[in-house]
Formats: sequence, structure tokens, C-alpha cells
Amino acid sequence: MKHIYKTLFVMLLVASMAKEANAQWRWGRSSDFERIDTTISIPRNTGNSVYISDNDFYLRFGFLGLDLEVEDDWDRDWRSRRRGLRNIEYFERHDHGTLRGLNFEFGMNNYLSDGDFPSSGDLFQVKPLGSTFVGLTWNHTTSVSGPLYLDWGAGFSWYNYQFENAATRLDPSGGQLDFIEQQNLTSAIKSKLKVTYLMFTAVPMIDLSRGKRLVRQFEEDDVRVALSSRRGFRFGVGPYVGLRLSNKAKYIYRNNDGRQKDKEKGGFFMNDFRYGLRAQIGINGFDMFVNYDMNELFEEGNGPQLNPITVGVIF
Repeated sequence: MKHIYKTLFVMLLVASMAKEANAQWRWGRSSDFERIDTTISIPRNTGNSVYISDNDFYLRFGFLGLDLEVEDDWDRDWRSRRRGLRNIEYFERHDHGTLRGLNFEFGMNNYLSDGDFPSSGDLFQVKPLGSTFVGLTWNHTTSVSGPLYLDWGAGFSWYNYQFENAATRLDPSGGQLDFIEQQNLTSAIKSKLKVTYLMFTAVPMIDLSRGKRLVRQFEEDDVRVALSSRRGFRFGVGPYVGLRLSNKAKYIYRNNDGRQKDKEKGGFFMNDFRYGLRAQIGINGFDMFVNYDMNELFEEGNGPQLNPITVGVIF
């Protein structure tokens, strides 16, 4: 019986806390927001910042469209005139200066050989769904003139090429890279090549909405959280370059001793630098990209002629 009372007490306590939290932060319902119909032009030249003194504290942090601000006094802020509005929604236009943020990219990898995708007879043929791309970029969007913007930045990119034939092996022992099929395997599970690059991009963009964003702002005491998403249609094409940092091959198979995993680092005659063209297109809060390498993945004459291509989305 005592256990039942304890359980009921805990449930009532959790329900009470949830109700109080919901009263303070009413996320997600459109009725919680008062729409400000005017578009506000705000300079966004400052990035993340921290300010601490004897009487003041200020913190601003932006990540993937999320801005968090903590300050002990909003009196100097322009939005203090609307102090009674906890949850508001308004449009913001980025029409000058530079907007900074952290972009996360995810996509699928493949490559072209003489303008065509590899066939089933090629040991370097990859699995499209298993060959993933992950990128993390410190991005800058600079207003140039009118609808013309420049998306530029640097970051890290991780390329995974998972081969269709799980028994594929990379063999550089003959003075050049050969793709061979290992025959003495009880059960081949996975074969892949992983490459890491330091990347630099610069893509001129035409933004028909001229940097318009929808901002939803939540405010409680000294904490302000703002969620922003882009509006309108935008597109652009520009160059990128990359520096190879590391590469390794990973083979997973099963033999009489059970599941095994082998790794081989470097030594595959890969080009140290890469360069190519990047196309971006976006509508409202959705952005996607296509990267195409103008140079080959492997050194000329030391491996198959493969030009990587990646299709993905930007968060």
C-alpha cells in the first residue's frame, strides 16, 4: 500500500511540474504568438559573444538557426518596449553586413567514371545509401548588393564510400592502386573508404527575398530564445577547395574466429587537394546542394579515374 501512495505522490508531483512548465513556456501553438507584420532590418555583424562585469552579464549563442540570449537586464534592448509579450513572431531582413552561423550538412556520395556512374562489374561501385557525406561548416552570408549574397566559409567534411561488393579490397602494393576481390573470406560484411577534408567554399547566391527570415521569439525573465527560418527562393553556383586530412579503409567480415574488423590508413594514392563546383538551391527553410569535383579522387595514372559527386541537404 505504501508503494501505491509513493507512486501516486510522484505522479502528482510530475504533473504539477509539467503544468507549471507549460504555463511558463507554451511551445508550438500558433495562438501563443503575436505576429508583428512589419519587416525589421537589423544589423547582424556580431557573432557569439559573452560580456561579464560587476553589475552586468550578457551571453549570446547561435547554432543552426537557434539564438540563445541571457542577460540580467533587458532595459537597454529595443524589444523591451514589448516587455509584456513573452512569445512573439516577426520578420527580419538581412539586407546588409554578414550573418554568421554553423551549418550541418548531410548527403549521399558517388562518383563518375568518364561521365558515367560505375557499373556492376566495377569493384569500386558504391552503395548510394551506404555512402554518406557529413559536413560541419562555419558559414558566413554577406549581403553584396540587392538580392546578391555571398555564402562563404570553412569546415570539415567526412566522405564515406561503401562498396557494393563487400569483398572489395584496396591494394596499393603494385606501385598503383588496384581494386581486388578477396576470395578467402567466409562471409564479407562491409568494405568502405573514409576520407576527411578541410573545406573552403564561396558561393554567390541570388536571394529573391533579400535575406528575409521568420523569427519566433520566446522570452522568460532574463532568458530569450529565438528560432529563425529563411523565407523565399534562392539559388547559386560557386567554387570550393579542400585539403585532405586523413583517409582509411575499413573491412568487416566474419571468419571462424567470429566477426572481424580490419583498418588500413593512408597509402592509396589519393590526391591531397580537391576542387570543384557547388550548386545550392533553397526555398523557405529547406536548402540542398550538389558538389562535383573537377579533379579526380586518385592521383592521375595511379588509380581509376573517378570524379566524386555529392547530393545533400543543409540544416
